[in-house]
Amino acid sequence: MSDALSPYYGEPRIQALQRARDEQVAELVDLPGAVVHARTFSSDNPAALGWDYLRRVMSDEGMVTLRGVDEATVEIAEKELSDFSPKLHVWDLYMADARTIQQICGKIVETGLPDDLSRVPDDQLTAQKVREIQSFLADQGISPFSADALLGKLFPARLIALQTSEGQIVSVGFAAMTHNRNSPFHKSAWVGLIAVDPALRGRGLGKYMDALCNLAAITELGAESTMEFVAQDNAPSRAMLESCGLRQLDGKAVVMFSTSADRITR
Repeated sequence: MSDALSPYYGEPRIQALQRARDEQVAELVDLPGAVVHARTFSSDNPAALGWDYLRRVMSDEGMVTLRGVDEATVEIAEKELSDFSPKLHVWDLYMADARTIQQICGKIVETGLPDDLSRVPDDQLTAQKVREIQSFLADQGISPFSADALLGKLFPARLIALQTSEGQIVSVGFAAMTHNRNSPFHKSAWVGLIAVDPALRGRGLGKYMDALCNLAAITELGAESTMEFVAQDNAPSRAMLESCGLRQLDGKAVVMFSTSADRITR
């Protein structure tokens, strides 16, 4: 890509996080307790990774995220990271197995798209088109990944976008295998970055895109289950996930420890 189409997008702090995550993939792909890729440095087993490691990340970046952890682990983290006086941001964890996704999401996808919309073919996901997708996500309040991450160049992933007949991006979604073989979630795909143009909301596109991404995770990435994260006060997204067959995993959550009140994404 030329300088005008750097793989990184957003304000300098966001681009720095994108670059850091991309550069760490090779290190994290087999490191116990580490999530291979995310917006912020993430761990699904902080005890295995080591609290010293997480404290270094907090010192360097001001935030770390713990995925799929229980209340006891969060309490330990609060003590281990107390020197940073971090703020906590919490998302609930939703999951579904492959059979459920195929049964429920398969039916949703079979309904098809409105005649005026179509999926962007994979061979049209050019550097320029991915930049448009990054810009679209940012406009919807969703912090995007780098172009290389979105295109699955760093780890198994599927980027899905819908467009009008004029080529305007109106909906985006993403599925990726971001947990390594040491993780209890190593056969689960993360689904996220679900966004719909505000002008087209109310037409079921969010549900369709979510179903499409969950289905791609199973049929194209080979995942045995899928996971999504949703804020506790985001009732529309919770309803969308449940309509696609996902259910909240009791006793587990996704928690960001940050020195800032900014959650990075909604």
